[in-house]
Amino acid sequence: MEDSRVLEFYNGISGMRYSLIKAGVDAQVVEAFDINDTTNDVYDHNFGHRPFQGNIQSLTAADLDNYRAHARLLSPPCQPYTRQGLQKYSGDARAFSFLKIFELILDALQPPLILFVENVVGFETSDTHEKMIEILTTTGFATQEFILSPLQFGVPYARPRYFCLAKRKPLSFQRLL
Repeated sequence: MEDSRVLEFYNGISGMRYSLIKAGVDAQVVEAFDINDTTNDVYDHNFGHRPFQGNIQSLTAADLDNYRAHARLLSPPCQPYTRQGLQKYSGDARAFSFLKIFELILDALQPPLILFVENVVGFETSDTHEKMIEILTTTGFATQEFILSPLQFGVPYARPRYFCLAKRKPLSFQRLL
């Protein structure tokens, strides 16, 4: 997809955007969203753009439609899915905005074509994950999910991560032999 427009949620210090650049993806991040002032300072320093700093839950489907974005990158807070976070899943306030982003797809006039979600192992067994997959299925997305370790890619960090790739029809995944 040429000239893809991307929204980056929970941008942190800009790892997802940097990954797009390193992978040579022809995409324009039209907006990033994070509530943390310090990470937004780093993002602004790295890319010359200060992310939207506010409560993602205040966004509407129309707000997101206005960006005309083809893709959404999401790396939401992992604490709701960890032992240290007491595994409260969707009952943890830090999960509310993530669920809201997916609920907005139901009302969008221009829903994204592609979504990419990254989180900790444990997310895939949560009720938040169940709700995400339900909404993606309802809105015509095909998904592929993976648990991958950075070690598999030569990065000296052994903590595995959960990844979900989603494409809305008519897009699809290539079938591997």
